[in-house]
Amino acid sequence: MRILKVRILWFWLAVSALAAPAAVEWRNLDAAHDLGGRKASAGYLQGKVVLVARWNAEDPAGRTLTERLEEIWQSFKSKHFVVLGAPTGCGAAGGDRRLSAAAEGISFPLYADAGLGAGEPRSDRLPLLYVVDETGRVVYLGRDERNATQAVVTALTDMDAPKSLSQWRRFLDFEIENLPARACGRIGEFRRKFPREAAAYAGRERELLRIPDVKKVAELVAFAKRAKDAPAFGPHDGRKKERFQACVRSVLRKSAPLKETSDPRLVREAKNALADLAWVEATF
Repeated sequence: MRILKVRILWFWLAVSALAAPAAVEWRNLDAAHDLGGRKASAGYLQGKVVLVARWNAEDPAGRTLTERLEEIWQSFKSKHFVVLGAPTGCGAAGGDRRLSAAAEGISFPLYADAGLGAGEPRSDRLPLLYVVDETGRVVYLGRDERNATQAVVTALTDMDAPKSLSQWRRFLDFEIENLPARACGRIGEFRRKFPREAAAYAGRERELLRIPDVKKVAELVAFAKRAKDAPAFGPHDGRKKERFQACVRSVLRKSAPLKETSDPRLVREAKNALADLAWVEATF
């Protein structure tokens, strides 16, 4: 009976691996397409809700859209969220274009004709907005930035606190395969909420914990999230601010070796968390 259970478990793990959700593919996030704003990469967008905005770079109405996109970015940039500006008709990047983006007050990532590498929504009508959740699912497609913003809020809420067992499984399955450090925390939450169903993930959890440095990267990811969510310091919080700064800098220094760990997925998570901490430090 014990041998049979072991075989069933290994069969289940094999089937799960075959059906495992792949990392989300993104295109044109390279130096040749960089137009300014915060740097991004396909790796950095993994595990984030992404609002992609496409517009014609030669259309004057694009200025109004970018102002609204900057407001959305500023409202949610402390979360697992990115606005990805993807204008068309502007060709390869150049110094003049990057300076133009800065002059227009665009701080979110701006890459010429960027977007999903597979399954990207297309339309002859611009501007076009679409929202991609953590797992690569397009959850909004349209032209109204207010509806796009609501889709962002819903996607972030669902990612942080899934509403159903099927949602929990969808996010958990994706993270186990692509974001193992974040998955460690997710499995703990899942076990507390669905103790019976969590038994099916026990073997996969053990496999995660066998990965060298997974616990360290999980701690780094959790710290980066807390740091991004930290309240703003007031004029009388000088000492608190100094202690917080010192803590962030210490974590940045001590965690740098995690960028060289053996698992490429953990390397990506560590780099993303360190990039977020560097951004937090830069906003002091």
